[in-house]
Amino acid sequence: MSIELVTDRIILRELEISDLENFHFLETDETILKYYGNYPKRNILETKDLLNFVIDQYKKFNTGRLAMIHKINNEYMGWCGIKYNEQQRHNYTHYYDLGYRLKPEFWGKGYATEASKACIQYGFDKLKLNKIHAIVNIENRQSINVIEKLGKFTKENFIENNCTKNWYSIINEHQGIRDEFENVNFNMLKHKFNIELMQ
Repeated sequence: MSIELVTDRIILRELEISDLENFHFLETDETILKYYGNYPKRNILETKDLLNFVIDQYKKFNTGRLAMIHKINNEYMGWCGIKYNEQQRHNYTHYYDLGYRLKPEFWGKGYATEASKACIQYGFDKLKLNKIHAIVNIENRQSINVIEKLGKFTKENFIENNCTKNWYSIINEHQGIRDEFENVNFNMLKHKFNIELMQ
C-alpha cells in the first residue's frame, strides 16, 4: 500500500531512491537550512541512508515525509509530511510531527500551507492520530506563518542547538477542534483535496 495525497496544485507521493539528488539538495542547501542551527552536514551516502530511513517509515507506520510534485509540470518542489519519532525531543517521545522543506523558488506561494493542510487531514482522518506537533525556529517567520494558518495550535518554547524554537501541538480530541478547522478553510480541504490510499 502506498500513500498519495492530491491537492489543487500538488501531488504528494512517497519518496523514492530516484529522488536522492533532489533530497540531498534539500539536506545541504545553506539557504534552506538557515534556521536549523547545528544541522549535520551530510554527504550523499549519508543522505541516502536518511532517505532509506524515510522510505522504511512508510512500511512501519504508514506515514512519513512525502515528495511534493507540481501538478502541472511534474517538477520536484520539496517534501512535506508527518514523521513518527521514537527518540526524545524536548519533553516528548513517540510523537508525530509535521515538517516540510521546499526549494527556494517555491517559497511564498502558499505551497507549504497547502501541502501541510493535506498532511494534517491525512494524519487525523486516515491515521486517527490524537495529536500532531510542529517545531519551528522562532526567527523563521515564514514557517511560523504557515503553522499558524493551519488551525488551533498550542505553543511552548524550548532551546535546541543554541536556537530558541516553538513547539506547536494540535490535538484531535473532539469535534470542537474540528469546527475550528472549518473556520480556517478545513472544509475546503475535505471537499477539494482528493486524498487517497493507493492499493
